[in-house]
Order: sequence, then C-alpha cells, then structure tokens
Amino acid sequence: MGSTVWFGLLGPVDIRLDGEAVPLPSARTRALLAALLCQANRVVSVDGLVDAVWGADPPDGAVTTLRSHVMRLRRCLGSEAGRLETVAPGYRILLDPATELDTKIFVARYQAGQAAADAGDWRAAARFAAEALALWRGEPLADVPSELLHLEEAAAWAEMRVEAIELRARADISLGRAADAAAALRRLAADHPHREPAYALLMSALAAADRRPEALQVYRLLRTVLVRDLGMEPSPELRALHQRILAMDAALADAADDRADGVAGEEPAEESAGEPSAGYAAWPTPHTLPWDTADFTGREDAVHRIADASADRCGGAFAVVIDGMAGVGKSALAIHAAHRLADRFPDGQLYADMLGTSADPAQPDAVLAVFLRLLGIAPDEVPGTCVERAGLYRSFLAERRVLVVLDDVRDAKQMAPLIPASPGSAVLATTRDRQVGVAGALHVSLSTLTQDELRTLLTRIVGADRIAAEPEAVEEILTACAGLPLALRAVGGRIAARPTWTIADFASRLIPDAGLLDEFRFGDHDVRASFEAGFASLGSASATAVCLLGLCSGAELGLPVAASLLNRPVGQTEEILERLVDLNLVQSPQHGRYLLNGLVREFAAEKARSVLTDDQHQAAATLWRLPHARTA
Repeated sequence: MGSTVWFGLLGPVDIRLDGEAVPLPSARTRALLAALLCQANRVVSVDGLVDAVWGADPPDGAVTTLRSHVMRLRRCLGSEAGRLETVAPGYRILLDPATELDTKIFVARYQAGQAAADAGDWRAAARFAAEALALWRGEPLADVPSELLHLEEAAAWAEMRVEAIELRARADISLGRAADAAAALRRLAADHPHREPAYALLMSALAAADRRPEALQVYRLLRTVLVRDLGMEPSPELRALHQRILAMDAALADAADDRADGVAGEEPAEESAGEPSAGYAAWPTPHTLPWDTADFTGREDAVHRIADASADRCGGAFAVVIDGMAGVGKSALAIHAAHRLADRFPDGQLYADMLGTSADPAQPDAVLAVFLRLLGIAPDEVPGTCVERAGLYRSFLAERRVLVVLDDVRDAKQMAPLIPASPGSAVLATTRDRQVGVAGALHVSLSTLTQDELRTLLTRIVGADRIAAEPEAVEEILTACAGLPLALRAVGGRIAARPTWTIADFASRLIPDAGLLDEFRFGDHDVRASFEAGFASLGSASATAVCLLGLCSGAELGLPVAASLLNRPVGQTEEILERLVDLNLVQSPQHGRYLLNGLVREFAAEKARSVLTDDQHQAAATLWRLPHARTA
C-alpha cells in the first residue's frame, strides 16, 4: 500500500509522506518540483524545466544538472518515486488533484464557493471560501527562486486568493457577520491600496456593522491614495456607495434631532457626519511579526497544541506561555505558531521583544505606547501613564481580534499590562522562567530537539548531499550540539559558508574544555552570549551553584551530593537548585536529581574559572573522587 502524499505550493514548497515533512536538498530541486507540480499530470519539456529552474541564462550543462536534480527529487519521494516519470520530451509528476496538491484543491474550493454565491447559498459560499483560504501557509512558492514561476503561476493564485477573501466577505455580510468581514477586509485593503472592490466591500461591511464614520473615513483614505498615486478619482460605483452611506447618516441624524426636539442650550457638533476623531487613524492594520524561519523543524506537537487551544477557547481569553532554556527555540516556535494563527486574528498581529534577559528590559509603558501608535492612536493622544495606556489599549482591542506576541518576557509584572482582556484577542509569550504565567494559559515547556530533528535541520541548512557523504562526522556534530537548535544553526551556518571544508573538519574542532563554545558562534547565532544573558541576572548563590555543577563532568547528581558540593544544608540546596530548574538553567530528570545540559556545563566550567575560589575548585575535585559521588 502506497504512502499518503501531500504537495504544497501555497507557501514554501512542501512534501509530506504519511504526514511527515520531507526536506528538499536545494533551491534548484524545489524549483524543479514546483515547475512539475504547476503542470501536474502533464509532461513538462526539458527546455521548459530549464527555463523554470535557471531562467533566461542557464549554465553550461544545465540539462545534465537537471537530470541530477531529478534523481535527488526521486530520492526525496522515497517509495513514491514512481510518481516522477520520464516521458519524452521531459518529465511528468502524477498525483490526485482532488486530494494531493493544495493549489488544485484551492481552485476547486474557490470555484465551488463562487457557484454557491451565484445560487444565493451564502452559507455554502462562506464555507467553501474559508476552506480555500485555510490552505494558504504564506506567499506561494516562497522558497523557490524562479522568476518565471512567480510571474506565470504565483501571481494568478495570489489574485484568486484576493477574490476568495472578497467572496468570504460578501458571504459574511449577507449572513449578518459584517464585523468579521470588516476585519478581514481591512487587511486586504491595506495590502492592495488601489483595489476599489476591496474598499467597496469594506465600506459596506462597516456600514452594515453600524460603523458608518469608519466607512466614510475609508472612502476619504481611498480617494486620497488614488488622487496622489494615480491622479484619478474613485469610480462612479464607489462614489454612489459613499453617497448612500452619507444618506444613511443623514437619516439617522434627522431621527436623533426628532428625538431631541426642544432640548435647549445644546451646541451642535462641530464635526461633520462621519468625521473621525483627530486622534485616531484606523490604517493600516498592524502586522509586525518577524520573519518566520523557512527551515523551521520539529515542534509539531507544540504547534498543534497551540492551534488547538486557539480553536477551542470557546469565547474565552486565550494565552500561551512558552518556556525553555536558552537556545532551545522558544522564539522560533512562537513566531512560527503566530504566523500559522495569523488568519484567526484579522485585526492585526503585534510583536514586541521584551528583552527580559538583558540588563535593560523593555518597560511595559514604552511597549504600550508603540502598540497604541501601531493601532492608529496619534502620538499626541497616547496617555502619559502606564495605567492609562493599558486601559486605552484594552478598550481598543475590546471588539477586535489581535494576536500579541511578547518575546523574552522577564516576569509576570512586565507582561501583565500587555495582556488583552477581551476574548477576541490573544497573547503568545516566551520566557526562560517557568514561574511566568497567566491564569488559565496554556503552558508549553520546550525540551531539546531529538537527534533525528537535529539531523533534519542540519540537512536543510547544509544540503542533503553533504550530510549523506559524512554520516559519522554528522553524528559527532549533532551530539556536540546537545539538542540546541541555536548551536546547530551556528555550526550549520559555518559549514554552509565553507563549501570547501568537510564536515569532519568541523567535527574535529568540537573539543570539550578547549574553547568549545567558540565554535558555536556564527552571525547572530552565539551560544555563549545566550547563556551569558541568563547567567548575568543570577544572584551570587545561584551563580556559584551553576559553576560548581559545571565541574561535575555532566553527571547527574542526587540532592545529598549536591548539598555537599554547594557546602549548604540540603533544604537550602534544594531551594537554590529548584529555582535554577524554574529558570531552565538546571535540569531535573526526577525529584531530587539534577544535571546540566552539555553546553550549559561547558559554559559553567568556563565561568567557574573566574567565579569560584581555589578552595571551591579543590573541594569539588575532592568530592568528585569519592566512590559514591556519581551514584548518590
């Protein structure tokens, strides 16, 4: 029985065999697969594939190199390699368009939604449009360096996605869900500032949601943009819609005047109908998430838990707190999950680096000021105190759906003013401290990556061919990385930057107790600096405890031996070590047992040379020579 296969082009190129992601060895191989999938079940000529993979200026021997990429792609397909056929004058990939390729399924769902809308079945139209849009994972062909494919294929899918969003909005308006439609349309109009149909739908949705002042503001914004950028006025249809909304406001104003007939001494409003407050500009919708790592690896269970918790919140507030040791990938997971959830929060996504492990952590009032400005509050309208800013921030989010990502939180006090209070919004926070939390939040504690996950990540960074050529050296590097993605990215980046070096050349440099951490530094990836940030915030007793544990050759210690090592009573030792466990500096595989991650131990041993006294070094060495020290 064959494997279950899934191919994805609506985002980075994706192959899944029986639900497991299959890494592709190079950008050219991804371009080859994308070109074949764009013409699924049809023969693509060799010349056509060369154009797609290399463009107008292919290298000498491109046809021969193309055959090599075909061989690599077949290896990636494993038991499904037979789907990639050699058929004159080129190649063909076979699949079921109804179940195995996201672009085909997307088009089918969108067309079904259009047919339902034409028949007046808006519930079915909304359902089909939602199913179509759910297939998108990002920009189509995001990791494919093919100008031809982007122009001929991705652009058409992107236009159809816009039409699907508009279809979903029309359905929502027809079903009485105008507020939901407005949230999605704001983002669409911001991304397509000259697209009149999106603005017309947004104006209609806001008017239907009794938010006519905002609808009129949208019209003024569009007119300003069209005149400034294109030298043209809005279309007659849009101007007519504008007049209808003005007439609605005038009718409501007349009714209000009738109800207030005879009220004396009341001054007329100075602002014309629909004029917004000078302190608020409702544009653009904020989308400030950092870039999602293209080679994100592992953590599928954690991503699913976060997504499921978001879907199952049942109208309540939603919060996730991710904790873990330095370099374990907390930020990468939070950003990856936030991108996956972005469509559930159409009013925006806000991101802040809280700098919790730095000497100068971010102040909540300063972060609130930035968030309020991103949400459209004029700078001179931002309140002066943290309490006032938090109140305005929560009031602004009360009827909106916004995802707030707070990275590297120091403590609960720093995070508290930034947590949305309304059920529509959510917060996703990362921290090294397990004691940081939010009542009712989902807590996700990250462990290190497995060897298989590390190998997959290194393959994506370095390339499958180099990994396959030196399996023993690869295993040495994976072991030295001690399960930390940060360490692997550092050494992987160095390997990728030195194509003339062998992997064994790098493995030979990874010698414990001989400047090992120097090898785990490349660009922004620096294991020692990451550990140092957490160590610098420790008190004297905790810092000493970490250094003493660093002298213990990576062994697991029982509490009595640890107490002897620290030269403290058992109760006091347990209190110190358990706090270090909370800070993810020390691991506790079971109650009363403690050890350090291999690279943390390397760092602690380095620090011990400057932190510990000669007497402490000597006492630790004496204790370690005792027969019971390694087992007690």
